[in-house]
Amino acid sequence: MESPTRKRLQTAVRYFWLFGGLAVLYVALDFMIDVRPSTIQSSYRFSVGGLAPDEIKILRQDNLLILVVHRSPATIASLQAASAQVQDPQSKNSNQPEYARNSLRSRHPQYFVSYALGTDLGCALKVLEFTLQEACSKARYDLAGRALKGENEFSNLSIPDYNFTNNFSILTIKP
Repeated sequence: MESPTRKRLQTAVRYFWLFGGLAVLYVALDFMIDVRPSTIQSSYRFSVGGLAPDEIKILRQDNLLILVVHRSPATIASLQAASAQVQDPQSKNSNQPEYARNSLRSRHPQYFVSYALGTDLGCALKVLEFTLQEACSKARYDLAGRALKGENEFSNLSIPDYNFTNNFSILTIKP
């Protein structure tokens, strides 16, 4: 005759295996079937409007935050001359498309586009005077998205695959 303790232990082990099997089945089905919401898109369109020179705008759609900077000729000149203040001036270690592998890290010199998330802790960016800072850390970036020298080292801002319309009023992002 089996003891009551042994019966409870056998029942507990059966429930453990049952819940474990259900968990594995759930993970496998979740991995195999894409159940993204219908609002997640293959590309995002943002209305940028007419940005004034040196105006910085953070655009949001769904969970996507995009930073757009309209740079003046003076800002462009200062960014090209400021390589001593940045950690990776040539952007060799950056996450960016091929067309952004230049000192301004952009397709068009007067416009800079990046994800509006810092690269230190991944928090949203806040706009300071002619610089950007990650909201939850001391990570700072210039208006070309290059990490400024500081106490810690971190990457430059990530640049998405993007296109503007001819008049720079509509921005299309392909995440």
